[in-house]
Amino acid sequence: MKAIELLERHYPDTLKTLEEKFPEFVETARRVEVIPWREEFQIADRNPEVIDEIEFWETLAKGGLISEEEASRKINALLKEKGYSSKTMGIAFIEAEEVSFRSEVPPLSVLLHEIGHVHFKEPDPVWSSTYGGGETLFWLAFKKDFPIGDREIRRFHFLFKKAQQGDHLEVAEEIVKKISPFWREKIVPAFYPICLAAGWMPMFLEEQAPEGLNPFDLTNPTWKEVLPRREDVVAFFIDLTEGVKYSDPFWIEYAKALEILGQGGKTL
Repeated sequence: MKAIELLERHYPDTLKTLEEKFPEFVETARRVEVIPWREEFQIADRNPEVIDEIEFWETLAKGGLISEEEASRKINALLKEKGYSSKTMGIAFIEAEEVSFRSEVPPLSVLLHEIGHVHFKEPDPVWSSTYGGGETLFWLAFKKDFPIGDREIRRFHFLFKKAQQGDHLEVAEEIVKKISPFWREKIVPAFYPICLAAGWMPMFLEEQAPEGLNPFDLTNPTWKEVLPRREDVVAFFIDLTEGVKYSDPFWIEYAKALEILGQGGKTL
């Protein structure tokens, strides 16, 4: 069975939206093979029975068989007793263009996540809806009509991955080059002033601000001499996706300048 068949049978409205917004994604779904689930795919399982019991109490509450308060008490007691738990619901084999799901009809988020791994050819956390992954942008386009398509997500993946695994200083230089013109010389064209101007304090400055540099003075030319740390360049993209998600005007403009959002940007 192909992944497209799961969309056609169980999520026809979603398929229609995908055809409008991500036609290339749909073409990938036509190629991707759904293979049977095997026990060895359960790589992230830890106390998976806890997940099942949580879903049980939530179902009872939704059906009106118990109160929301009682369900919360049961779930909190369970988590306190068992601690952290996880359950592998799907897996993707990128090169083979195959996916597999624990349930016969996977939740929509799981289905699209695994197809996305094959389509964008990226692992977690590059393709992910947590920790700044590109899947966050996918859902913003899908659910909230942000001007984001395949091109923007691939652009984000390229920069995010290069910051993590490649030349993070080159990525920082591109951030400065693309974003600093929007400030029209109101701040020093350097990585950390750009972060601070958006209201974000990178970890480096929280831990040990460079001597003699006031984080509230973004016009000091000494900022140009401070080399960005890799962790901060990576975190920049995590904060960017969160800022776009909540429609922060600064991060919106930053994303446009970096071609992660479409439709260009206005001058700040």
